[in-house]
Order: sequence, then structure tokens, then C-alpha cells
Amino acid sequence: MATLAAGSAVLLAGQAPPANQEPQATFRSSVEAVQLSVIVTDSEGRPVSGLTEDDFEVLEGGATRPITTFSAVDIPIERVTRTASDVLSNEKPPGRLYVIALDRMGSESALRTRAFLRQFIETYLGPNDTAAVMLTTGGLRESGQEFTSSPRLLLNAIDRFDGGVPDLSVRLRERNFIGDFLNLMRFMSGLQGGRKALIFISENIPVDAYDVVDRGRARFGGLFSEVDTEWVDALSLATRNNVAIYPVDPRGLMTEGGAGLEERMGLNGLAEITGGFSLIGSNNYATAFERLVQENSTYYLLGFNSAVEYRDGRYVRVEVRVKRPGLQVRSTEGYVSPRGKIPPPGRRPETVLTATWDAVKSAITTSGVPMRIYAAPFKWREKDATVAIALEIGADKLNLVQQDGAYRGTLEVLFAVTDAKKKQWPIWRHRWGLALKPETYTRVSNGAMRVVSQLRLPSGGRYQLRASAGGAATAGSVVYDIEIPDFNKDFSLSGVALTSKQAAETFTFSPHASLDVTLPAPPTTAREFSRDDTLTVFAQAYEVRRKPHTVTFTIDLLDEAGKSLGTHVVERNADKPNQASAYTFAPNLALGEIPPGRYVLRVDARSSLDKGKGVTRDIPFSIR
Repeated sequence: MATLAAGSAVLLAGQAPPANQEPQATFRSSVEAVQLSVIVTDSEGRPVSGLTEDDFEVLEGGATRPITTFSAVDIPIERVTRTASDVLSNEKPPGRLYVIALDRMGSESALRTRAFLRQFIETYLGPNDTAAVMLTTGGLRESGQEFTSSPRLLLNAIDRFDGGVPDLSVRLRERNFIGDFLNLMRFMSGLQGGRKALIFISENIPVDAYDVVDRGRARFGGLFSEVDTEWVDALSLATRNNVAIYPVDPRGLMTEGGAGLEERMGLNGLAEITGGFSLIGSNNYATAFERLVQENSTYYLLGFNSAVEYRDGRYVRVEVRVKRPGLQVRSTEGYVSPRGKIPPPGRRPETVLTATWDAVKSAITTSGVPMRIYAAPFKWREKDATVAIALEIGADKLNLVQQDGAYRGTLEVLFAVTDAKKKQWPIWRHRWGLALKPETYTRVSNGAMRVVSQLRLPSGGRYQLRASAGGAATAGSVVYDIEIPDFNKDFSLSGVALTSKQAAETFTFSPHASLDVTLPAPPTTAREFSRDDTLTVFAQAYEVRRKPHTVTFTIDLLDEAGKSLGTHVVERNADKPNQASAYTFAPNLALGEIPPGRYVLRVDARSSLDKGKGVTRDIPFSIR
């Protein structure tokens, strides 16, 4: 194993502060670029793919505008059984992007919401899709879930939703809603990628999107209607940045009265103006979800520079035409122009590279430099855990330059951590100057470069780790969810690290002289192994009760059907009555006798003081 320990972790001041909000005055300056998502269907309503930029025409206020950016999106609609992996990467094809926003509602509506959203996640969330759960106007803030591809984490967040706060006064409800909705649009408009679908669960909203459309229709000299300017700002961000809103009334089909006209208009207007559709007074969730998935699977992204000179929050009409006969076009019918001066870009610490900073700030996984990440928590001190991290990077994408007999450049790695209550830890940074010999560069280009690091965090919590890696020109990132057990409870089990004989040869960097936990070799992100390899399965169990006990470790090899193909058991006895204990489990697993295929390593640990109750970790892997 080649190891370079040059460089050290640098603790930065934290995330850059958000840009200051600008005043409401009108300034004559160019409106920023506008991006539209366009859905094209044939005469039978089926999506049409394969169109080019030349097939489209964009008109703003009746005048043709040149298309400046164009891309066609066609994401397969797959219904697959996914296996949760402890390794994540940014190498998967892009999927759909959903935000599930939960408004305040009664407990009965919250119950219905949990039921139909479970149906959506379990049935309609594709293998490469990413979703987040967020709350508006008084929901429990800890109930949310940042972007993840894990159905389990999304379902956990939804199951915690109880409807939020009781009814508020009309004015307070309006102010809370508008403020939270504006923050949500700021967040979503900054996301990279294509069409961003907001599944908005609400019985009603206290404002009307049509008021923003009708506001100030007279071009010059007309008076603006009394519309909250933050509401204007929110719809401006949505309509210019591909945020399609899909309101769902959780009350479903109501036999008496039904949703009132104002409630319908408020939710319908939000959908119509942003290019989504609403589901109100209906229990037909399956049909709605199927349509929602289809609309966010096959579409076209068109960008153009607006000819509008005034940043005054006025609604600007836009029409998208397709030149081929017999096709139908669906898109937003306009956008709300921004107000005030163009906000300055966010500040970046001078000590970090632009590419890695932009990547680590992203709430979703980004491409650029291929990378895979694995993280496992272990007990460190009384109230803290150490999280061991293995990051494997595609070196051929670092744009290293051949100079003076070596491939030279920079590798920078950033780690950002947020807990379930949105607390942010300072950024951890590692940086190395690279000078790789040609044979080393060939080896890492055909394989990977590995960075082994660690973070220290309080035990007993949920965290999200954003890791970015790259050089001066390009970087990628991965978003990784970590659940750290409370290692101060009676009995607990660490994460499980895999090492292998062949993976130990991966070129490895580490900013640490040694990790807090002594691993038999650097952990690997590989989850596919050859039959001539040998795995080491490393885990630790912790028993804090000071009584004589026995700790039993069991490792099962399971096939795809869940059938056990072999079991390895180790028992450790603690005879000293006044000593807390920690046990290390590191058996070797020779793969030569195992046929190629997909498997699960199930690690189970239990204390004799718990009468058979154990803690289990599953690690899927395959053998070629």
C-alpha cells in the first residue's frame, strides 16, 4: 500500500453566509436568464423524445427569443427492488428530483398524508431518484429529511409528521407561510439539475398565485396591486428556475361540502403558474403519482435570455412552440421577473478551491469527479464517536498535467456535516499537491485513489455528510447519511468496515498519522470482489454495564433469497464485574468457495444481559 501523509485537516470558519436580501426598489437592469422545462406529447398523450433544439421556438411577450441552452431529458421509469448499500457514489445516471413539503394540517389529514406518501415512496421512487422531506408553517423541524435516495430515511421522516402547530390567526398564518415558502423556493431554485418537482401537501394556502400574475398589468404608469413582495419573490424564483409545484389536498374525496372555491383556486393557481398540476377532492393518488413521475421523466430544458429590462416583479408571458405537426406542448405560460438589484454571489473562503466549495455546498450529489464513499461510526470517548471515512476517487478526472516526468496537480477534499436539527459543523479540509510518476498515474487511473480520514461527532444522532473532492477546475460530491448509535446505552454495535487483500493495494492518502480506531487495513468502498480475494469484516461492540456477561458475534452469509450459506460465531466472556467492555470482531472470509453472485453479510452482536436481543448490520456485496 502506498501512503502519503502530507497535509493536515484544516478547520474553516464554516459555510459562507447567505447573500443579503435586496430592497424593493425598481432598477433598470437585465432580467436574469430564464429556464423552462417543456413536456411534449403526441395526440394520444404519450411523451415524445428525440426532439432537437431546432424543433422549438420560444416567444417572450410575442417576440421570438434565441434559445441559449438546450437539453433533452429521458429518465427510465423503473420499478425495481433496491438493496440499501453502505457505499454511495456519484456515478449513477441522474434520476428525478423531488421535494415533499408538508404544510400544517389536522391530525386526521396528517394520518392520510403519511399513508399516501408511503405509497409514493415505496411504489414510485426510482432507483436513482433523490428526495427530501421539508416542513412549512410550524411543522416539527426535526421531522424533515435532507436529500437522500434511501426510502427508509424518507419514510422515517414522514412517519414522524404529526400535522404541526394548531390553527394560527389569519395574519400570522399568512406571514409564516410566505416566509417559509420563500425560503423553500430559494433553496430549490439553487439546486442543480433539471426539472424540480415540489409535492406540496396542504389543505389550503392563505395567498393567491393569480394575484401575482394580475399584479401591475399596465406596462408604464400602472399601479401595482397590494401583493406581498415576498410572495412575488417566491413565485419569481419558482417560475424562472424550473420548480414545478404539485399541490395535494390531504383530505381527499370529501362527501360533504368539499374544498371551498378559494381553497381550490389557491392550490390550483400554484400548480398552473409553475407548470405542475393539483390533486384536490380526489383519492386517486395512484393515477396522479404515475402522471407526476412521467412528467418528470421525459421533457426538454430550454434556456433563454430575457429581453425584459425592468426587475420589478411583473409577470411576463412566454409561449413555447414545437414546429413538428401533431404534437402538444405543455410548459409554464410565463414567469415572474425578479425584483431589485442582482444579488451578489455567495462568498467563498479564500483557503478552498472554487470547484470543491461549490460541490460541497450542493444539497444533492454532483458529478464531475467520480467518487465513492463509505463511513462507519465507532465509539471514541464517553459522549463522542469517531466516524471512519473511506473515499475513493477517479484520478483520471482530476485534470493532472504531465510536467517534468510526473503528473502534477492538486487534490482537495472537503467534508461538511449537518445534524437533524440543521446544526452545521465547521468544514473539514484536506489538500495535497500531487506529483505522480507515470506508472503510478496509470495505476490510479485504471483503479482509484483512496483517502482515509475521520470525523469526531457526538454519539446518538442523525447526521448528513457532504463530501466533495477535486482539483482546481472540477470536482464532484456525494451526500451520505449517517446514524450514530448512542454508545452510552447498555449495549451497542459500531459500523462495519470491510477490508480486502486486493483492495489494500489501492493508492491511499491519509491526513492522520493514525485513526482513533485501529483497523486491520484501510477500509474499502468496493462491494464487488473476485473469488481469489479475502475479506476482513471489522466491527466493535460496546457493553457499558459493569456485570459479568458474554458477548456473541455472529456473521451470516446470505444469498439473494435470504438463505444462510454459512455462519461464523465468536463468543467473548467478561468475568470482571466492575469493568465496562469493548470487543473487536475481525474475522477473515475467504471467497474461493463462494459462487459468483449477490450476497449479504449479516453481522449480529448481542449481550447475554439482554436475553437474546441483538443488534444487526447488513452489508450487501457481490462476487464476480
